[in-house]
Amino acid sequence: MHGPEVDALASQLRDLLALVGGLSDSDFERPTRCPGWTVAELVAHCEGMLVRLVGDNAQPVEGAAETDRVGYYRFDPDGPREGEDPGKTFSEIIRDRVVEEAAGRTPSQLKASLDAALNAALEGVDAIPADRVIKRSGHPRMTFGEFVASRNLEFGVHTMDIAHAVGAPEQTDPAAGVVISGILDGLLGEPLPTGLGWDTTTYILAGTGRRELTDAEQRTLGPLAPQFPLLR
Repeated sequence: MHGPEVDALASQLRDLLALVGGLSDSDFERPTRCPGWTVAELVAHCEGMLVRLVGDNAQPVEGAAETDRVGYYRFDPDGPREGEDPGKTFSEIIRDRVVEEAAGRTPSQLKASLDAALNAALEGVDAIPADRVIKRSGHPRMTFGEFVASRNLEFGVHTMDIAHAVGAPEQTDPAAGVVISGILDGLLGEPLPTGLGWDTTTYILAGTGRRELTDAEQRTLGPLAPQFPLLR
């Protein structure tokens, strides 16, 4: 598939790779604001998402698409999922898997694996039609094109998470930021008030619960304020 969402994702992934490639070994040991994850584990998580993007998550299924890039985020992340431990939340299952995936791997190995997974993912996306219908566990069916669009949010936010952990500027690729803001707008249900004055970074941080609203922002948002964070 091709299109602006793919181009935006490719740019965001290159920014992620450049950030990770410049980290010191000690940076990989730093905690992140993703509870229970170090930078090493967050890098391993990104690698895993890239592998599954054109692997398990790209397998075609029968039936029409039921949701899109916005609806993808309107689900219960802690609801029961077939074949998974009912005693754990979905977040706990993901955390445990990532901790295991990162265990015993050196920073150099993680950097090389992320690089290889990124290149393979971009090549794989190029070969998969945007209208292929896929289904992730716990989600309704959607097209591969809409799923790829949703990955801008995942990789954009996690790039910012890593930057935050190591004291680097938090930002997304401009094109990816447009896609991410569009998803947040869809979750909010209407445009942000014009007087809010947020840039893309502030919107993403507030929309994903990585930044608390100030009293003034809550007043400006009015009845929209209780919707924040729009996703976690």
